[in-house]
Amino acid sequence: SRKIELALRSGDQVLVQVTKDPIGHKGARLTSAISLPGRYLVYVPNGSMSGISRKLPDTERARLKKILKDALPDSAGVIVRTAAEGATEEQLTIDVQRLANQWAEIEHLVETASAPTMLHCEPDLLVKIVRDVFNEDFKQLVVQGDEAWQTGSDYVAGVAPELADRVAKHTGNGDLFHDM
Repeated sequence: SRKIELALRSGDQVLVQVTKDPIGHKGARLTSAISLPGRYLVYVPNGSMSGISRKLPDTERARLKKILKDALPDSAGVIVRTAAEGATEEQLTIDVQRLANQWAEIEHLVETASAPTMLHCEPDLLVKIVRDVFNEDFKQLVVQGDEAWQTGSDYVAGVAPELADRVAKHTGNGDLFHDM
C-alpha cells in the first residue's frame, strides 16, 4: 500500500484543482488531474488520452476525432462534450487554443506565484450559462446590469461571435423578470 507520506513532505508545493467545495466540517475534495472546461470540450493539460462523448453518433465521433487530431497539442488531451455535435473545425480549434492559452497563463502563475494561492477560478454563473447552455437554439439572452452585460457580451464575442447579436442588454429601470 502506498502512503501519502512517501510521496509528499511538509512544505512541498502541489498543483491541485478543487472538484467539490467544502461542506460543513468536511474539507474540499481535491485532484491533481487538472481539467479546464470549454464550450465544446474539456481540456486536459499534460494528458495523453482523448475521449468523445458516447452520446454522439459514430460518424460525428469520427469527424470530431479527425479535426482534433490536427488541432490538439501533443502535450494535452481533451474530452469532447456533446455540445460539440455539428461544431465546425474553426470553432473547435478556437476552443482548443483558448483553453491552451488559459493553461499557459496558469503555468506561468505556477512559476511566479508563491503557495498557497488560487491560480484560476471557475467563472461566474453568467459565463457558465453561456459556455454550457447558450447556443443557436436560443432567440435571445437578455442581461441586466452594466457589469453583467460587459462580462456576458465579451465572453460571447470571444467564444461564439455568431451569437453576439442575440445578446441584449435590459434597458428598463425595473427588474428584468418583472419587465419581461
